[in-house]
Amino acid sequence: MGYVKKTLAPNEEYLYRAHFNWTYDFRSWFWLALGALPAAFWLGAFVAGGQAPAFGNVFVVFAGAAFAAGLVILTQRYIHRWTTVIAVTSVRLILKTGLISRDSHEVSLDKIEEILVHQSFLGRVLGYGALTIRGTGIAVISFPILGEPLHVRREIETAIVRARPPAPGKVSG
Repeated sequence: MGYVKKTLAPNEEYLYRAHFNWTYDFRSWFWLALGALPAAFWLGAFVAGGQAPAFGNVFVVFAGAAFAAGLVILTQRYIHRWTTVIAVTSVRLILKTGLISRDSHEVSLDKIEEILVHQSFLGRVLGYGALTIRGTGIAVISFPILGEPLHVRREIETAIVRARPPAPGKVSG
């Protein structure tokens, strides 16, 4: 949220931040567990036998490489999760990604034409889905898989309605 706070214009309010679904964390830990499986198998055989199993050096190298790959995937996915900001302000919709380099996609709420939600069957059951925002001109922002995409869409639509100027002849209050 630091990026959003730094870029707020005068009189612009931070309204909502979207989050990743729990399945994102599950997939991250799955890759680590899958990578650790050969190392755990080797370690279990070592503990049960009291000496290094006769798997050979190739298996030991494979087990170490698989564990390292799982750790790299877990780290990469968590960095992506921690550095991705999807926020709705009273003026715009923001998607910011990146740790060292930064990619920022922003669209004014009054320029949003269409909000598309894609949820597979499994996504509906587990509560995740993807959003694509189409703005005027050629602006298209594709969001990563999010938790509760219908709620995110509702927050965006609510912000759009709030951002509209009052209709002529209507008195607010």
